This record gives sequence, C-alpha cells and structure tokens, in this order.
Amino acid sequence: MKNFLKTHPSVPLLFFLSGISGLVYETVWFRMLIRVFGSTLEATSVVLAVFMGGLALGAVLAGRRCDKLKNPLLVYAVLELLVAASAVLATMLMAGLPEFMAPLLPEGAAATAALQIAACAAVLLPPTVLMGATLPLLASYLSSGTADSGGKISRLYALNTLGAVLGVLASGYLLIGHLGERGTVALAALLNLLIALRVGFFSPAPRQLPAAAGIPAAGTGAGYRRMLFVMGASGFTALALEVLWARSLVLTIGNSVYAFSAMLGVYLLGIALGSLYAERRAAGNEDPLPVLARTQAAIAILAVAGLLVFYLIGRNTLHPKYIYSPLTEAADIFSLFGWAALIIFPVTLLMGFFFPLAAQAGVRLAGRVGAVGSLYAANTLGTILGSLAAGFILVPQLGTKFSFLLTALLAALTGAFLASLAGEEQKRRFAPWLAASAGLAIAAFALPDPVFNIINRRLSANLPGILAYYNEDKAGAVSVVFSKDLSVKSLFINGVAVSGNGEAGKLMSHFPLLFQENPKEMFIVGLGAGNTMRSGVLHGVKVTVAELVASVREAGPLFVGDWKELAAAGRFSVRLNDGRNELLRSRKLYDAIIVDVTPPIYSSGSVNVYSRDFFRLARRKMTKTGVFSIWIPKPCFESDYFMMLRSLRETFPHVNVWNFPGLPGFLALASNEELTMDHKTLEARIKRGNLRREVPFVSPAFVTKLRFMDNRQVEEAAAAYPAVTDDRPYTEFPLARFMAFSPVWD
Repeated sequence: MKNFLKTHPSVPLLFFLSGISGLVYETVWFRMLIRVFGSTLEATSVVLAVFMGGLALGAVLAGRRCDKLKNPLLVYAVLELLVAASAVLATMLMAGLPEFMAPLLPEGAAATAALQIAACAAVLLPPTVLMGATLPLLASYLSSGTADSGGKISRLYALNTLGAVLGVLASGYLLIGHLGERGTVALAALLNLLIALRVGFFSPAPRQLPAAAGIPAAGTGAGYRRMLFVMGASGFTALALEVLWARSLVLTIGNSVYAFSAMLGVYLLGIALGSLYAERRAAGNEDPLPVLARTQAAIAILAVAGLLVFYLIGRNTLHPKYIYSPLTEAADIFSLFGWAALIIFPVTLLMGFFFPLAAQAGVRLAGRVGAVGSLYAANTLGTILGSLAAGFILVPQLGTKFSFLLTALLAALTGAFLASLAGEEQKRRFAPWLAASAGLAIAAFALPDPVFNIINRRLSANLPGILAYYNEDKAGAVSVVFSKDLSVKSLFINGVAVSGNGEAGKLMSHFPLLFQENPKEMFIVGLGAGNTMRSGVLHGVKVTVAELVASVREAGPLFVGDWKELAAAGRFSVRLNDGRNELLRSRKLYDAIIVDVTPPIYSSGSVNVYSRDFFRLARRKMTKTGVFSIWIPKPCFESDYFMMLRSLRETFPHVNVWNFPGLPGFLALASNEELTMDHKTLEARIKRGNLRREVPFVSPAFVTKLRFMDNRQVEEAAAAYPAVTDDRPYTEFPLARFMAFSPVWD
C-alpha cells in the first residue's frame, strides 16, 4: 500500500471522493424517484435495477477499450466532468418528472410500469453509465499488466467503497436535512468537478501500452466464463441478503432514514475493509480458487448464524417504545449501528474480501486488465437479479426465514463450484465447509420464523390479547390484535402501531364533511383500520382509499363488519398504490382529502404526504368548497408541528387545528373558504352523518370548544418556521432536534 501511495499519491484520494459523490447521488435519486414510482417495493427494485444496470453497462464499455488507451487518466477526468453535469441535469429533470408523466400514464398496470421504467432509465442511465466506466479506467492506468492487477483492484474497490460509506452517512445524517436534496447534489457535483480539474491539469504523459498478457492463462475461455458465472452468483447473494436484512432489521432499528443509512453504511464498511484485507492475498501468485471457495462457504455460515442472532436481538427489543419507534432520543442512533453491525458486518467483510480476489482470478484467466469491466458487470447483473428476486419472489413466496436459508444455500453451492474448479483435492478439503453450512441451515430450519417470533413476543409482552391476523407480504408484516373482551382492535405493520378502532380515525373523516353542504367524493391516504373510510360512507359520499400494503386491505373486514356489503354496493374502493401517486393520476375532484400515515412524523417516506408540494397537489384535486384533513400524530417536536402548519398556510388561505383530549394527535383542516361554525348547520350535518352513533359526545359546542388554533393563530405562530418541501424534507431528519432536546408535544 505504501508503494502504491508513493507512485500514485493523488489517485486513491480521487477515487475515494468519487465514491462519496456516487452514494450521495444514489441516496438523493432514490428519494426523488420514489415520488415518481410511489413508495412501493416494486418501485425501489426497479430503480435499483436501472441504477446498477447503468453502472454495469459503463464498466463493460470502458473495459473493452481501456487497455488500448494511452492516457486513461485523462479520459477519467473527462468522465468525472460529465458525471457532474449529467447528475445535476438528472436531478433537475426528476424534480418535475411526476407532474410531467401524470397525464401520459396509461390505464393498464403493465403499460404504466413500462413507461415509468423507460422514464427512469432515460434520466439515470447517462450519469450511471459514466460512473460505471471509472473503475476499469483507473485499474488500467494503475496496472502495467495482469500480474499486478489484483492488489490494485482491491485497493481501488476498497477506497471507492470507503468513500461510499462516508457518502451514505453524510447524506443520510447531515446533508439532506440541512442542504436539501438539490443542495446535496450540488455539493456532490462539486466533488466531481474538483476530481476532474485535479486529474485534467496534472495528468501524466501518455503511457506505453503494456503487453497483452502478464501471466500465462491456461484454458482462458472456459475458465474465464466460469468466473463470470461465479461473479454473478456472488452478486446475487450479496444483494438478496441486503434486501432481506433491510426487511428483518426494520423490526429492531425502525423505519427512519437514519436506520436505513446505518444499515447501508455498515454494509459498505464491511465490504471496504474486506477489500483492503484482500490486497495481501492478491499480491501472491498462489491459486485463489480454494480461498474463494471457503469464503463463499463462510458467507453462507455467517448469514445463517446472523439469522440465529436475530432471535437474540428480538429478546432485547420488547420495550414498549418499539411499538412506536426505536428512535426516541439521540442515544438511540448508536443502537441502530450496533444492531446492524452485529448481523451484517461479518458477512459483508467476507463479501468485500471475495470481490477483488475473484476479479484478480478472472483477469488472470482473461489475460487482460480490461476484463475487470466484464467481471464487474457480471457481478452487477447478479446484484440486480438478487434484488428483484428477493423482493418479488423470495419474500412473497417463502417468507423471510426460508429466503435467508435459500440465499445461504446459493452461497454454499457457489463455494462448492469454485472448489470443483480447483481440482479433486480441493473438493475433498471443501467437504467440511459444506457440511457445516448444511448443519447450521438445518438447525435454523427448526426454529420459528424470526419476523413472526419477534412481532408476536413484542405484542404479547405489551398488549396481551388475541392475535386475530398475521401475514407477511412484500410490503410488510401485518398483525391485528384484539383485546380479550374484543372492545379494542389494533393494527400493526412490522410490529409498529398504525391504527385501531378508536375515535381518531372517525373524527378525521367526519370533521371535514361537517363543513360541507353536499359532499360527494372523498379520497383517503392510508386505509388503517378502516374507521376513516367507514365514517365517510355514513355521510353518503363515495370513498377512494390508497393503501400501500395488500395485507392491510385483506385485514379490513376484521375492523369493518359490513365491509363486503359496502364494497359490493360500490360505496368505497381500495387502490393498492402510493397515496401521492394515486392522487396525482386521479382525474376526479374531491370534496375531502384525508391523510393519516404511519406515525411517527419522521418515519421514512411520510414527508411525501406532509410537504407543501403534496398539499398543493391536494388543493388542485379538491373542489372549491373542499376540505383537506391531516392528522399530526403525537408525540412530535413542536417545531415539526409548526413547520407543517406553515406548509399548509402557504398553500391554503384557511387553516384550523383541533386538539382532542385523550387522542394522540392534532387534526388540521385546510380549506379555500372559511369554515362555518354555525351551531344549527353543524347539528344538521352531525345528524346527516350519524356521527353520534360513532362518537356519542360530539355536538356543535364540542366542535367549537375544542378548536385549538384558528386561522389567525396558525398564521402568527407558524410564521417563524420554514415550510417543509420535497427539496427540504425537514421533518424526516429530526437528529438535530433530538440532540438539542427540542420541545415536544406529548
């Protein structure tokens, strides 16, 4: 490593900085593209596939030509310049993509998906192809032949991945929350510009092209093709495990941007450190196949062992706070990293060790450094397939536990395949490793499903009663718990309380309709326990509900006794889609639009329906006399409450807030016209909606007395706070407020 730094003192830093910018872009673009596709597993998988596919295509294209370039470093500088320009352009295009695409989307699901994928590819492929081309170029520049390629590839991979660690943590914990999405992308583009300028002004003279083959490679064709297969299989395992870890760890580290950043940061850190360790192995001339075989077997063993450790973690997350959110104070940030590292880090350390060593073996078999591009592309193709398979096939069909076991089996079989390539002696030596993998998998097979086990134990410890429903689908694990006397019914997603049969959901629907003479259409974001929908039906309106989780709809009849009758009569419909995108596509105008998403406010994705941009969309989709109703859950930071009111007030001319004793939240109503508080009119509308049958204590006096803030008070109190926007998603990034012990509404 020291000789490497002396010979090429600036290259490591440049590729490290490139890694930072790459993950910053990826983090921001994922956030923006979810607003195009919707917050669905399908959307995330497709975005990931296009992103990784662009990297793979760039690696292949550059790998074919980099060995023929006399000055690959100068080409690298041009690419970094183009990355900066195309990344900024892509960010600008994505900001307006949802509005642009909405009128163009066809009715059919397949045609809609095809158009969305095409739009995503058109925006993302230019910068990602350019990013993917950088590794083969630098590998070609630093390597004088295939003999010295392994160590340098491992260093490049490690340094770039270490930069990625910093990029994902900086963007997730600091940059987006303070600079916004566009400001964060601008900072990343500045890094690319600095890299381009440094390389462009100080690049060395053109090199003498190296000899075509540094190491004789027997059986280049067949052996190289086998290594391409191995790289693809290892990539499949790596991303399938990442998806499965993200799915299972949400039970212990929660659903915040910090939880995701912590998990991804630990994942990338393990890969980076493993790549650095691989340098020692890559420097030697011994056959790497036996080591690679044992590494894959160890990945299988540790992946299954992590599944067993998950049970132990579950025993330590029975505290009542986990039913609301694992993140309730700044100190919880450390536990996010701790839980993630305990399961993920050992496996990713081995993954990071495997990639450069396998790339070295492939380069030697091919006899040219440019082959690293195809090897990288094969690995990336595997990651795409692994991500899609885990999200669309494994979890929906097998559940989390069996998906883990099947993925670990693939890793073990990849190891066995590598051992077979190394000869009969290595096959015999690999047998104990394969036996250990199989034995541990059998032991894990006998244990109950870890996701169900943790959820069931947590609910039993805090809410003893009857588990009336449980199902794990691709969007989450849904549970319904009844109290023993059946008076209380509660809905949980991934072990977090979402809704129940209390008054809050009913008031969310009744209140906006009380202030309208003849409402006909209502739109609800989030089905929950169905109370809000059922209350709207009582007023005679037709209700459209956008619900993301299919199992929530399936559990609906447990809360709404006449569900089937109302559905058959066409009184309501439930669309399995992201609420924002469903509303954007709708051509109707609604008399009431109601938002009630999963608490807390800072849960990942909630800002997409808590921002000024969404409020403006809602206003466009409302009738002139329509009312927008949003539930602001408690506890929440006072600043978050006022930022949301500021966002509402900048959108609607009239905003009023109600605070109901004993209910965990505020109800804000926003409208184009002032809400009438005439008692005679309110009484007539209370009777129209059979409101007292659901909430007996409601009266005109109740409505006027419990108004917490009128329009003037909202305007004055919220004036000192910034608005929450898509670009400035303040409420989703509360770390600074946790650290400052900001005041909280309880």
